[in-house]
Amino acid sequence: MLAPHIKKKVDKLWNRFWAAGLTNPLVAVEQITYLLFLKRLEEIDQRRVARGLTSIYVRRDGDAPEFDPETCRWSHIRHLESTNPKHLAEVVFPWLRTIDSRLSTKEDGSELASLNNRMTDAYFQLDLNKGQILQQTIDDIEALFARAGEGSAAQDVMGDTFEYLLSEVATAGKNGQFRTPRHLIRFMVELLDPEPGQRVIDPAAGTGGFLFSTQQYLMRKYSTQANLKLEWDGTPHKTDGVNTTSEQYAAIHNGANFVGLDNDRTMARIGWMNLVLHDMSNPHLLQGDSLSKRKDKEQLEQVLASETYDFVLANPPFTGTVDSDDLEPDSLLFPRVGGSGKKKNEAITNKSELLFLWLMLDLLRVGGRCAVIIPEGVLFGNTEAHIRLRRELLTEHVVEGVISLPGGVFQPYTGVKTSILVFRKETRRDERQTFTSTVAPCTEYIWFYEIEKDGYSDNAKRNSLPGQQNDLWDALEKFKAWYKHGREGAQLNEKTLLQPTYWPERWRQALLRDTADKLTPAGQAFAGLPDTSMWDGQIWSIHELFPDLPSDPEAAEEKVRADAAVGLLEISIQALTPAIQKAWDATLNARIAGKITDTELLEAWKKAAKPAESEFRKLARERESFFEKEDSPALPVWKDLLKTALAEAQADAYVLGALRDSQPPKAMTAHDIGQRLTEIARKVAKLDGFDVTLRSLAVDQPTELKAAKHWVVPVRAWARNDEWQSEDGQLAGSHDADGLVRPAYVQAVLNAGLYDNKGTLKDGLLDPDCIEAREWNLSAGQYKPFDFSPLKSDKNVAELIGVLKSTEQDIIKGLDKLLAMVEGRE
Repeated sequence: MLAPHIKKKVDKLWNRFWAAGLTNPLVAVEQITYLLFLKRLEEIDQRRVARGLTSIYVRRDGDAPEFDPETCRWSHIRHLESTNPKHLAEVVFPWLRTIDSRLSTKEDGSELASLNNRMTDAYFQLDLNKGQILQQTIDDIEALFARAGEGSAAQDVMGDTFEYLLSEVATAGKNGQFRTPRHLIRFMVELLDPEPGQRVIDPAAGTGGFLFSTQQYLMRKYSTQANLKLEWDGTPHKTDGVNTTSEQYAAIHNGANFVGLDNDRTMARIGWMNLVLHDMSNPHLLQGDSLSKRKDKEQLEQVLASETYDFVLANPPFTGTVDSDDLEPDSLLFPRVGGSGKKKNEAITNKSELLFLWLMLDLLRVGGRCAVIIPEGVLFGNTEAHIRLRRELLTEHVVEGVISLPGGVFQPYTGVKTSILVFRKETRRDERQTFTSTVAPCTEYIWFYEIEKDGYSDNAKRNSLPGQQNDLWDALEKFKAWYKHGREGAQLNEKTLLQPTYWPERWRQALLRDTADKLTPAGQAFAGLPDTSMWDGQIWSIHELFPDLPSDPEAAEEKVRADAAVGLLEISIQALTPAIQKAWDATLNARIAGKITDTELLEAWKKAAKPAESEFRKLARERESFFEKEDSPALPVWKDLLKTALAEAQADAYVLGALRDSQPPKAMTAHDIGQRLTEIARKVAKLDGFDVTLRSLAVDQPTELKAAKHWVVPVRAWARNDEWQSEDGQLAGSHDADGLVRPAYVQAVLNAGLYDNKGTLKDGLLDPDCIEAREWNLSAGQYKPFDFSPLKSDKNVAELIGVLKSTEQDIIKGLDKLLAMVEGRE
């Protein structure tokens, strides 16, 4: 979670590069990412050196005599008196392009182990005449991380900064590569619920969102739940991973467990750097075409080895086509047309969304699971490839669920209707069989869920709606019940919408080493904690830092206002009392003689008060250094309290009362005004921070629904045939008294053939509402239960039937009359 002022700095970075001529969004992101990476690289190298590896900043054979690699350190770049783009373009980036050759042969386990020549075409593309822009950019990057210091706090800020930078690509006018909304990614990861050490792959990885979100989820899962914080959209905070074993913790940060491929080299490089910036060691995000031929591409063959992954998480390209000549020819991977025609050995399709699903099946181990976003057409398309893919998924594997997403969820990229398909691999690739229908499908039932609200507006702007209805949380709870308990679990809370509890908090960054905050003396602990190091540089809610404050920002402000108002009024009166005394003395004779009006008294007062008020305001302004410099919610409160206190201290009634008193006015308090202002300003400054909406870990707040949002549908269901009899005549009717189909009936049908010799399903054998009877259609809307509640009537069934019959007769009479008119008989 980035504070608003940090977001503004990131926006400034973006806009500065944009204005400097880098109008291609990916290029702008990449250039900023290079600078972030250079900053991170120095810390990575320090870790490497601590492990006994040679620094990448050491001279090596072949370096030009005048070249000093030390000048490529970020600490050197940022301290140059005048940043010259030529230094980056002609020194730093040429060095960066050779970084692979500067690595040790023992890099296993280091963050740079998977660098893999990805920097060989890294170039600095800012106009060399834009030195000032570069200097400002470097200053901004330093400012971004100056408050976070080093270690995990800086790492969190860097990762969040990069994610926010990527999100900017989605804004109007900056549309670049397709970016999957992070709240959907987190939802999909949680659907699969991975464990440390299990391997996950995204064959269309983009910026690596699914990979680092999986790592993030694992850290959340094994963190101290009492400390864990979830934003309204599921973003986790304070993930410590303390409940992991050392092996589990290492597995969570081992990039070999998080594998990704992207066809675009720039995207792959950005994605790899994204994982590095999120503190993943040796990330395996590579450039390569997941669907293309693998011959002579050793690395591609290794990464895409069949049946080597526990999970696949992806949002592959929509509605694209693949060059058939470049498609991987493995017929066990991509089915062939077959038959005896000229095209019998060609792949059955060149549609990317179908090919990616076959690829995902191939990548999974038996028992491995996949959650993938697909265009709706995959679920109901009627081409041979569409039907064959769905049939294979249903008959040889287990489709666990189909989750329909709102139509605008991928705005502003596309309005294509999409769904999340969740399935489990059950059949090894070399055991796949031609469909015969004689064996029951592996998938018996499918769970469908229709998401209508995902926490964002359904227009192109996709504005966040924190705290409002979000069906994702309900869907997750319902899916868990279905996954664990089957059909019985799916009936739990059938017409109940489950939501978490939402509440607001105000967060701020706790800085103990930076005494400019002046909230606590340097070195003293917040809230009496003996060890302050755990707080340093981290984001905390203000009520955690200051237990005297309520957690609700409005309540906290109300309390601070009430406490501060009393103190400010006291010292305002004290500060102005000498001026009242002066005015009292100056008007004493006129008052005794009764020759002065209230207006004249007030004029005398204002003249005397002006210097005192000016001095008091000056002291108050000096205390503004205690507040955040940007986007401070506390500073307006401070200014408003001062304004109110001074107004009350100078109220006409109060001043006139003091001036007309027979005794000279005296201050009721004797504070050190400067010290007292400091104390009160510190209290008000506790309100600084930024507001967030949080949600509870538990999703247990029920709301009654008129109609269920989820339903379960059988894949193969038998139509009732009351006329059937077994050969021995002992069984009559296809179903028993409990409504269950008789095994003998099923076997008889299968023996006779469920499909004819052309592969067409025979009429009347299957329930027309089951999935197999509808050409394996998986579109959620096809099976949504009809809601009869709007059809409720005061009439009984017999009366309704009578009305229908009467209406039918009226229609028939009308048609007879129309026919007579056409024939000229009327």
